[in-house]
Parts: sequence; C-alpha cells; structure tokens
Amino acid sequence: MRLRPLLAFVLPVAGIYLVAALGPAACDSPATNGSSASAAAPAPKAAPAGPAPAAETAPAGTAGGTVVASWNGGSLKYDDALKDDAIKLQQMQGEYLSNRYDEESNAVDEKVNKAICQLEADKRKITLDALMKAEVEGKVTPNTEAEIQDAYKQLQRKFRGKPLDDPPGEGGGGQGVRPQVIEALTQKKQGERYAAYMDELRKDYGVNVTLPFPDMPRIPVSADDDPSEGAAAAPVTIIQFAEFQCPYCGAANQTVNKVLKDYDGKVRFVFRDFPLGFHENAIPAAIAANCAFQQGPDKYWKFHDHFMQNQQAETEADIEKTAQDVGVDSAKWEACRKDPAIEEEIHKDQADGAAVGVTGTPAFFINGIFLNGAQPYDKFKMIIDSELAKKG
Repeated sequence: MRLRPLLAFVLPVAGIYLVAALGPAACDSPATNGSSASAAAPAPKAAPAGPAPAAETAPAGTAGGTVVASWNGGSLKYDDALKDDAIKLQQMQGEYLSNRYDEESNAVDEKVNKAICQLEADKRKITLDALMKAEVEGKVTPNTEAEIQDAYKQLQRKFRGKPLDDPPGEGGGGQGVRPQVIEALTQKKQGERYAAYMDELRKDYGVNVTLPFPDMPRIPVSADDDPSEGAAAAPVTIIQFAEFQCPYCGAANQTVNKVLKDYDGKVRFVFRDFPLGFHENAIPAAIAANCAFQQGPDKYWKFHDHFMQNQQAETEADIEKTAQDVGVDSAKWEACRKDPAIEEEIHKDQADGAAVGVTGTPAFFINGIFLNGAQPYDKFKMIIDSELAKKG
C-alpha cells in the first residue's frame, strides 16, 4: 500500500457517512433552495433591532471613502455602495479564510505525517508500504455481518434502493451491492485506523503544529433571552439558529453536546428558533418547547433533546406525549401554547437570524464567527481553541 492513496481516501470515505464532509450540510429556506412551502409558516417579521451591524467590507488598499463610481451630478463611495451587503460580504470573507486555513492545515498535516511515517519506517528498517500494511491494514478488524447490514442501511440512498444481496432464484443478476458496501466499510475502518495511528506517531515524535488560525470576521449577534446552557460568563458563546424538524440540526446536536462536555465551563450555548416554512411541525414543536421553558430551563432542554433525537415524531399526539413525559403543568402549558406572544417570539428569532445572514439551519455564531451547517466537531474545536487562546 502506498502512503498517498491512504492519505487521500480518508475524507471521501468519511463523506459517505458524514454529509457535512461534502460541504455545509444544512436545511435551506425556500428562498435559497427553491422549495415551495406547503403549510408554510409566516414570513419573518422585520427585525426591530435597527440597521444591520457594521462590517469591514473594504479589501486592503480600498478605503471606505474611496469614490468607486461617478456621473454628471453625483458619485458613489465604496462604503455607500456596499453597506447593504455588509453581512453577506463578511460571511464570504469568513468562508474564504476558513477554506484557506483548511487547505493550509491539510498541507501541513500531510507533510508532517509523511515525514514521521518515513522516520518510523527507517527506525524499523522497513518500507513505507510495509509500515502501512502492519499498522493500518493489519490492525483493521474483519467486517461482521452486523456492521455490513448497518453500513448498507446508511448507504441505501446512495445505492438507490438496490438490495444488499441478489434476489434468490434469479441466478445472480448483479443487483446486489454487498461488494461495494464491504469495500466502503473496509475503507472507512482503514481511514479511522490511519487517523488513530497518526495520532500515536505524532505523540511519539512530539509533533507541535503552530499554524496560526486566521483572524475571522465577526458578526454581532444577540443571545436575546433565549434558552442557554453553560456558564453565563463563559469566554466563548455559541449562538445557534435551528429548528426541531431539520435532520441536519439533529446531527449537529450531537456535536454541540460533545462541545459542551469537552469545554465545560468555557462555553455557553444559546438556542434560537429558526423554523423553516416547509417543515410543518417545526413551529408547533418550537411553541411546545418554549412553553415548557416558561416552567423552567430543565423542562425546555428535555423537550429540545427529545425533538432533536426523534424528528419524525413531532405530530400533535407526539408533542402532547412528550409534555407528559417531561412533566409540565398541563393546564399552564396548554394555555401558553394558545398565547400568540409565544409564536411572535419565535418569529422575532427568525427575523434576528435573517438580519445577520441566516438562510438555513443549523447556523452557528461562535463569538460572532459564522459557521454554516452541520459541521464536524473539529471545525468547532479550531475556532473555540483559537478564541480561548486569545483570552489567555
């Protein structure tokens, strides 16, 4: 096995299982994905907070007061031309810096890994191929039938409903996808083992990567009075705009939980509602959770966690059953659900999100740094670690 192919297959294989590896995985609003909204929710109301936050839009060498266009009787300055696009331009700048850092980081990691693998191979007096076969291929466990079945379930959409095995009595026919599933599963295991082995080698050889994280643009976002977890004085605040029916929000919730566990006391997490019009149960679920919040944060988070883990169970009957399980005061909760102020608060969250450039869910702002979609844990870790380092 050559080293380069092994380095290369980690992300593509992970992308089969983690949609986020293919780009920002998010549920988009109809305005961005072209979907028509059946049973659509009301459009977000105009943001009451006044003008959009100021943003640094001018590239180096272009002063804000620079005249960029003129005509008989008038002229246009750079700042005036771009003030309505300030948030969008900040997001574009942030995405560029993030993508550039990813590319730089991958280049550094690849060269470091290759160097320490060569050192280890030389130390053992074997070739790189032999090292990879011994430490990666040789340490991957055989695929069990249960693992194959589970992988097939995850890959069914990719295979467009083709059966795992050829139907009996048809002489094969080549319809079964078992070989492809086994190959994908094996590559996934090899990728995981390779990553673990690189961690081991990096520790053994004292690798210390000092590539600086870029200074990202920040968009001021209010936490409002919405539900939060973590210390109020935590040095890092993550504000999420999301909803309970979006599958990517459910996937991202697992990452958020890991972040809160790993950075206990250092991160505050705020959840703000951004129900999408084409998810008919999103607003009823948000109302139910917000009414539980009126009876205490613990009851809200029980609703929140239940909905994120059971996104196909958000009918009226499901919501009422959840309320019983959570233990809310039924009379107060039912009265709250009929209060129009609750839905108005939800639409205020939508409007605040739209004002800072949110168009789909989930959307995160980490100390104002925009992170779009169900991103992997490492994306959160890079930004959080950088923020903590700045605060000493």
